[in-house]
Amino acid sequence: MTPSCPSLIDAARELKTGRPMPPRNLTAVLVLAWLAALACAPTNPADDPLSQPPGGPPVSLVVSNSDLAVGENRVSFGLVDRYYMPVRPDAVALRAVYYEPGAATGQVRYRTEAEFLPWPPEGRRGVFVANVSFDQAGTATGDTLGIWELHATFDYAQSSSEATESLTIGSVVSVTQRHRAPFIGDAAPLSDTPTVTTVTDLRTISSSPEPDPALYQLSVAQAVRAGKPAVITFATPAFCVTATCGPQVSDLSVLADRYEDQASFVHVEVYRDPHRINPADPARQLVPAVDEWGLVSEPWTFIVGSNGRITDRFEQYVPPRVLEAALLAAINPSN
Repeated sequence: MTPSCPSLIDAARELKTGRPMPPRNLTAVLVLAWLAALACAPTNPADDPLSQPPGGPPVSLVVSNSDLAVGENRVSFGLVDRYYMPVRPDAVALRAVYYEPGAATGQVRYRTEAEFLPWPPEGRRGVFVANVSFDQAGTATGDTLGIWELHATFDYAQSSSEATESLTIGSVVSVTQRHRAPFIGDAAPLSDTPTVTTVTDLRTISSSPEPDPALYQLSVAQAVRAGKPAVITFATPAFCVTATCGPQVSDLSVLADRYEDQASFVHVEVYRDPHRINPADPARQLVPAVDEWGLVSEPWTFIVGSNGRITDRFEQYVPPRVLEAALLAAINPSN
């Protein structure tokens, strides 16, 4: 079993110190893209109930979450075959399995079904999403020596000439006692992010090709204190490994135009001075708000209620219909 892979922003923190990026972080960049995820897939020991053929399973499960904790979590994952191609079965059953320290077999603690959510462009890519509840921490370290695995079961045929069979694959995940990023019900951090009134050129605070002024009218702190719901997206459109940050920020612009009188909308670029970044140079400095919100991946989108507390949160890309539904729930909390 292997620990969860580090994130893109973890790698950026390494680069900020001036140290060379370790090979494990180069692998992490590929994992967040998840089309090259086999390099980071966990291996199974001989006594693992998920026995697989020599050479490993024909499909790998790659979990994209960086912040899983005790309680309910929105888990997202991709399925890729040995040729790095996405696998999209019609139905995926998901189980959360807990292994006591030293145990050869695990205990199924939660069962659910996963839903496929397409990513842009035109839904050719995407991830499976499910709400999963973990009843205790398990990080394989310190006081939480237990280990959590997610097991996905689905029908799969390795080729058109082979019969479809039920396949179960697993991936180790780290579940902490508390979330690192703000969770539902937490007060939103009052980050003092730049706005149209503090800069002369929006390209100095956004890597969007054409930054939408509507997304930089307020700082995060001003939006949280505005007395109405807010949608806050942390993303880097020009440097996003998964290529979903640009579409996510574009989705935010559409919502801002539609609900400008009912909510506030803020895009936070995750890197300082994006206009000065050399795409060939991996050394980049994160903006303070990334650390203030405890983020170790991107994109992230948070819905904040009129009381300044988180009502919903989404790691990785979230489709417009899901984001709009979460916003409407914050605008009309009694419905």
